[in-house]
Amino acid sequence: MADHTVGSEQEDAPLGPVPAVLANPPRAAVSDGSPSWDVNPPRPVEDDTDDSEEAVVAKTLGEEGALDDTVVAAPVGEKPSVWSRLWGSKKKPETEAKTASHETVTHVGAAMTDPAVEQVLAEVEQENDEAVGMLAEPTGGQGDVRLSEAPQGEAAEKSEAEHEAGARVKITNGETPGSPQHSMLERLKHKWSAHVEKNKQNAQSRAAVKNGVEKLADAARPTDRPLTEEEQMQAFFLDFEPKRDRKKLTKALRKKIIEAEKLYQQGTISIKDLVAPTSMECKSFKTTLNGQYVQSFYVTAYPRFVEPNWLSSIINYDATMDISMFVYPTESAKIMRVLQRRVLEMVTTRNMQRRKGAIADPGLETALEDAERLRRDLQKGTERYFQLGMYCTVYADTEEKLKSIMEQLKTVLSGQMVLTRNADFRTERAFKSTLPQATDLLYEVRNMNTSPLSTTFPFVSSSLTSDEGILYGLNRHNNSLIIFDRFQLQNANSVVFAASGAGKSYAVKLEILRSLMTGTDVIVLDPENEYQNLTRAVGGTYINISLNSEQRINPFDLSLPYDAANAKPGDLLRENIINLIGLLNIMLGKLTPLEEGLMDRALFQTYNLKGITPETVDPTMYAMPTMLDLQNVLTSMQGGRDLALRLEKFTRGTFAGLFSKDTNVNLSSGLVTFSIRDLEDQLRPVAMYILLNFIWSKVRSDMKRRILTIDEAWNIVQHEDSGRFLHNLVKRARKYYLGVTTITQDVEDFMESPWGKPVITNAAMTLLLRQAPSAMDRLEKVFNLTQGERYLLLNAGLGQGLFFAGSQHVAVQVIASYGEDKLVTTNPQEVLEQRQAAA
Repeated sequence: MADHTVGSEQEDAPLGPVPAVLANPPRAAVSDGSPSWDVNPPRPVEDDTDDSEEAVVAKTLGEEGALDDTVVAAPVGEKPSVWSRLWGSKKKPETEAKTASHETVTHVGAAMTDPAVEQVLAEVEQENDEAVGMLAEPTGGQGDVRLSEAPQGEAAEKSEAEHEAGARVKITNGETPGSPQHSMLERLKHKWSAHVEKNKQNAQSRAAVKNGVEKLADAARPTDRPLTEEEQMQAFFLDFEPKRDRKKLTKALRKKIIEAEKLYQQGTISIKDLVAPTSMECKSFKTTLNGQYVQSFYVTAYPRFVEPNWLSSIINYDATMDISMFVYPTESAKIMRVLQRRVLEMVTTRNMQRRKGAIADPGLETALEDAERLRRDLQKGTERYFQLGMYCTVYADTEEKLKSIMEQLKTVLSGQMVLTRNADFRTERAFKSTLPQATDLLYEVRNMNTSPLSTTFPFVSSSLTSDEGILYGLNRHNNSLIIFDRFQLQNANSVVFAASGAGKSYAVKLEILRSLMTGTDVIVLDPENEYQNLTRAVGGTYINISLNSEQRINPFDLSLPYDAANAKPGDLLRENIINLIGLLNIMLGKLTPLEEGLMDRALFQTYNLKGITPETVDPTMYAMPTMLDLQNVLTSMQGGRDLALRLEKFTRGTFAGLFSKDTNVNLSSGLVTFSIRDLEDQLRPVAMYILLNFIWSKVRSDMKRRILTIDEAWNIVQHEDSGRFLHNLVKRARKYYLGVTTITQDVEDFMESPWGKPVITNAAMTLLLRQAPSAMDRLEKVFNLTQGERYLLLNAGLGQGLFFAGSQHVAVQVIASYGEDKLVTTNPQEVLEQRQAAA
């Protein structure tokens, strides 16, 4: 049978530890040259009475003093080892299991708690330590552990001689290979050999580290001098393990470590370093902080009645300040006892005054009434009692400005019967009490119940700042940013009203420029060529609509909507014919019902000549008719000659070519501007109507986020058909992801039109800049302006006004960066200077 070498991968998993005395047993040689398990030679059979040391140990262990399924043998006449005495048993095996040369005993494992067992275990532990020590430094190849069968004949005598000469104890199995006892020993041997091997590796690693540290120290210093403290610390921490070497830290070494840690922390930056001021000087009446002057005050008394949001005048005040409020709840039972005593005192005082015939004191009556009401509310649980401390710290660049702000704030508060007092001689405490660290170092509190306390919460401040959108300007109430996305409202339409020179075009250009950066397409109807520089700067398309221009738009164009799959054949044709009748009403004057019926039939025939009928599914596959085709159809129709003659001015006459040719305009760029400045006043309403219809057809065919800006919209609403078209466009724009911006300076004309007010009511966003006094009455009624807002609009500066977004509105100041200002300015002097510089 092959020998079992320690660490072999073929061995079974160990079940328990193997004592160290098995670390290096002698090898057994057999005749064939390979180690094997020896068969126990026969021995004389002994009777059951055994007075040997082995029997004494077994007797001491008792019937349950060893492990199960393990057989231990020792030669007769030899003193058994500690291992054999510990794992032996006083119980003899059966007679048929005895041999002549060895005595085999079995044991029946159990917990060993006898004092004698404890002594034996101590001896085992000592032998284990000796074995580990021998294995840590193996010599002569004796580190291998092998178990072999007992030798026979001369080999057996040699083995006994080696044992008597001091050889290591070996264990033999009294059972045959494959038995439970055989497997037990293999597993014990494997586990114990792994344990020994691990101890050996750890000892070698520590020795290697120690040698490396010594070599490092020897290389860093001459051999004739000792290690310095720093070198000792380096050598100590090179192989430092907290659990193992904690006790080696001396007082001096601990002090060195703490000093090094402090030195390291001094070189790091903390949150305090980032937020702390560079300098601070606290005086009796004021504090200087980073070159700014700081002064604090606290509230000492409140009025009997306070209005909700009474702090808004302070919160929205144009000054830098910090306000802190500390609310301390008080037990209702304690306050009830105090109130009951106070009520009793006041009732007694009132009765005494009545007996004396004195006039009733109004202050006493009011205090008694308030105390009774508060006591009832506390008893019902509808009110609670608190103590409120309110402190304010004001910052200014100069002492004069600080004094002015303090006087104004105190005047505003005293107007509401709120009394204050400066925190003199406690400036540092007051300053720290207003810092965002929830520390009340002043503790100047006043009693207050739930109802008046609720008037201070929340701090109501007008704000239109959101996480998405573009910058429209600064909030004049509190200098916050107005960042808003018009497409998040119920609709994306907006109206802009302002007097001439108030900055309406400036504000709209800024909105266009910033909307382009968010990926929004913009289409502009420019009546005065104000958007030309902006369009060219952003790489947009600038289209000049005039009689001499080569760019044309055909009002007969048809384009399928983006949901063409759900559209019915003929719907698009009928809708465009209705729009064309509205256009002809503007071009030819108001048509009579008879003329409208004739024109309706002529339009259907004009499309039919090109193959487009109400049954056509996709009319974009055909060539579109023109205004000249319509005139030819009217000429051939009975009763249509008069209409054809009136239409000839736009086909062959003065205005020929503008709306009588095929379209050659592309709307694919991000910013498309249609300029109608060079059109005659008579053609401008016609051009606006045609452009709106053309743009609407493109919007329906390709759904995309767009903004349509219509400047000087009062020209459109003057005419019924164009006004109605604009009204329908504003109402339906939301469904096609379109926002319509309507700009006008003539508020009176826009409001008087029957289509002007519906356009305003269908706009979720409004920008009102400086207004003329004649327009204020009408605007005040439409937008429900207060007297303060009316005053603001009448006295607003350039770019100042009111910004309405849904149900919220704030005072706005339109601002632009230097680069934006150069692009969007409409100041004639600045525009002239830019042109001269470009030339």
